[in-house]
Amino acid sequence: MSKNRGRELLVTLSVIAALVAVVVLVFQIGHLLALDADALSDEEIAAFKGAIRNRVLIGGLLLGAVMGAVVQRTTYCIAAACHAVVTVRDLSQTRAYAMSLIVAIAGTQFLYSLGEVDITRSIYLASPMTWLSYCVGGFIFGVGIVYAGGCASRILVRTAEGNLGGLVAVFAFILSSGATLWGISAHLRTDYFNRATVAMSSQYLPHLFQQVPGWVVILLVEVALIVFVVRAPTDSDWWGLRWPLAGIGIGLTIVLAWWLNGVAFRAIPHIDAFSFTGADDPTLLQTWRPKALTFALADAQTFRYIIMWTGETINFAVATVFGVLGGAFLAAVITRSFHWVAPPLQQFKWNFAGGLLMGFGAVLGLGCNIGQGLSGISTLSVGSILTMTFIIIGAISGAKIMNWQLMREV
Repeated sequence: MSKNRGRELLVTLSVIAALVAVVVLVFQIGHLLALDADALSDEEIAAFKGAIRNRVLIGGLLLGAVMGAVVQRTTYCIAAACHAVVTVRDLSQTRAYAMSLIVAIAGTQFLYSLGEVDITRSIYLASPMTWLSYCVGGFIFGVGIVYAGGCASRILVRTAEGNLGGLVAVFAFILSSGATLWGISAHLRTDYFNRATVAMSSQYLPHLFQQVPGWVVILLVEVALIVFVVRAPTDSDWWGLRWPLAGIGIGLTIVLAWWLNGVAFRAIPHIDAFSFTGADDPTLLQTWRPKALTFALADAQTFRYIIMWTGETINFAVATVFGVLGGAFLAAVITRSFHWVAPPLQQFKWNFAGGLLMGFGAVLGLGCNIGQGLSGISTLSVGSILTMTFIIIGAISGAKIMNWQLMREV
């Protein structure tokens, strides 16, 4: 075995080990559901809550590391996928994303049917249908990822690989998303865009077809994605190990994130029944709401945690960001693909502008290509499907505009 293949095998085995470790953490949390809550003392309740929280944080760190390593070794990225569609008419990366959706939807819906995770409590199904925010935010984010040089996860990975353009995009993304969440541009989101809503009793896609069994709707969605994947030309790059395994790996991180947080959400009121006031308890939802992976809020929270450590508490989202950076860095070091790279000045300008667009668009649209695109669509949220549609439209438009600009400069 060559040294390069040995290094790749080491990264692959590490990814598998991390995924297995997360499953173990889930079962450890689930084991607490068998406890007799009435027999627990206050000290035991506090200890068990701390144990659940620590396992959720470790799980977030591991899942982030898996995503970072997979993206680093495969260049999995929806921005690159849309750019490839425009420039070389290649759909290999798009099919990898579709494979992630196949795994994420199937796994998440299976967990939901078993009662392992209550996705109706997630932001994707519990939030109002702010259609204008979804459309405008998705489009702006889509344009931004092309100019930033990668999607929300990819720019983190590029930073961990030593790419200074990625670092510029990350800081611009953090600045813009933080301002849109809590700062100077937040009023645009809350006072204007978010006021345009559609009255819907539920954003859950199967609920729109009440005369059709829910499993039929889910099956049709999965079949459509599978048909798209298998119709790849025989000479396509898709027919190898790289893209299918990348899609499966990223999809599994979404499923395991839902499972981990879903079981924790179930365990907390069981252990601390005295302070539990109901599933809609704002405190419970704020801290333990079922969630998967996303980077719009997570990146901004991570920066705030770093600069305000004494007044902040690390959470699952922050742990995933540290995990992505760590996993990508370790994968790059192991495979000797870490290199300091300083792009040309024009690329720096595009990275910065793209990051600003990404941050504003992701927060406005309630998520990025991972948050709304994979985590959200895995819940079959209508809003997530709408947002991802406009992310793709924006990314393809951005790729065409960039190509036009480059042609003018030639």
